[in-house]
Amino acid sequence: MARPGTQITIRDTPPSRSVPTDTGVWFVAGMTEKGPNDRPVLVRSLAEYVANFGARVSYGVLYDALDTFFHEGGNRAYVSRVVGPAPVVATATLNDGSAQPTLFVKAKNSGVWGNSLNVQVTAGDAGGEFKLVISDDVLGPLETSPSLLDKAAAIAWSAASAYVNITDGGVSVLDPAIVAAVSLATGTDDHTNAVDSHWAAALTRMSSDYGPGQVSMPGRTTTQAYTDTMSHAAAMNRVALLDAADTATTATLTTATAGLKSNGRRGAYFWPWLTVPGIVAGTVRTVPPSAGVAGKIAANDAINGPNSPAAGDRGVFRWVQGLSQAGVSDLARETLNTSNVDVIVTRYGLMQVYGWRSLADPVADAEWINFGNCRLLMDIANRLNLSAQAFVFEQIDGRGETISAFGGQLSGELLPYWSSRQLYGVTPEEAFFVDVGPGVNTPQTIANLELHAVANVRMSPFAELVAIEIVKTAITEAV
Repeated sequence: MARPGTQITIRDTPPSRSVPTDTGVWFVAGMTEKGPNDRPVLVRSLAEYVANFGARVSYGVLYDALDTFFHEGGNRAYVSRVVGPAPVVATATLNDGSAQPTLFVKAKNSGVWGNSLNVQVTAGDAGGEFKLVISDDVLGPLETSPSLLDKAAAIAWSAASAYVNITDGGVSVLDPAIVAAVSLATGTDDHTNAVDSHWAAALTRMSSDYGPGQVSMPGRTTTQAYTDTMSHAAAMNRVALLDAADTATTATLTTATAGLKSNGRRGAYFWPWLTVPGIVAGTVRTVPPSAGVAGKIAANDAINGPNSPAAGDRGVFRWVQGLSQAGVSDLARETLNTSNVDVIVTRYGLMQVYGWRSLADPVADAEWINFGNCRLLMDIANRLNLSAQAFVFEQIDGRGETISAFGGQLSGELLPYWSSRQLYGVTPEEAFFVDVGPGVNTPQTIANLELHAVANVRMSPFAELVAIEIVKTAITEAV
């Protein structure tokens, strides 16, 4: 019988993890001081970013971009590091008492950061044992191993180290000799030689298995960067947030968007850049607009859902202090909006997103000019795909029960979108319809071991222009 209170249950195995459905996640590729370059890492705060990817660097904007993202309401970002074609891990060699190599000590990942690491061998707690002390040139001691019995113990210990990996030196079978701090050296990420293909590779590592969300290469404003980000978004069921060039020339902006109509429904283009508080009090930093927009999207999605624009009152920045370019006239803003440039403006002293158009062709693909609808499509596609997974290898019976259950499952996924007003209709029947009938699941598709459904949805639009007429009535007349 139920009772007030709490109950703790001990399990031998954990439950399966929830599938990724959060549409507020930001997927970013960029250059960092350190970090893995073979997989993306989830960070939920700037402190987690620093722990995984290091300090702010002069050749990358990710630190500033993520600082802005978290301040503006974001809470989850996947970071994929970009390195050049020949990254090198900083390394030091530990010798035995006869000066023969016995262990290689390597930084956890490539980059100049590893060159500031040192490794010292000290006596262990018992005869024949030793300890390893990892230190930094500036920060001093970072971690010390327990007393290690032999080389194998040192190699095993390094698996849990935050700073180094240790491998067999391949020459001596003896333990390393006691030695003062030895510096690791020759580390580099080769970032100066990184080209578009290296950036694209960083995007590719963020596969569709990580779920939906926004994807950016913050600060990258080349045509190839735009194309690669949009292609990734289309392939991985995400949307791209593109940063416009930091320029006041309208023609430069409109020319850029004119060439992005392919996959246009999968992205949006924002201008100008943002100024935020600097690292040193009294200074400011300029950051790409995708950082602030991604933060506002995350905050807005949690309350209103992906179809609701993170613009206007829902797009007001709380940490951004200014814009990199002067405000433009209403006529110029109309030109930019018509050309798929989403403008960030200052209104009554507040910086806010004041455009929510995708890069879809307004003539050939007009149904998808609403960026909210594009993001809603992403969310619906993800949820219906996850729901359909339950029917893989399910028997298709002759009574149609499995087919009916499939349709009911998908309809159940769509109903909350109507309840939250993201689908348009007075009733659910007006807003969506899932067809699993004989016209969709034919004898041939069933013979092919296929289960089909067609989901028809009416997505709610947003009011881009609100027009009000004011009529002055004489005091002698009724209103």
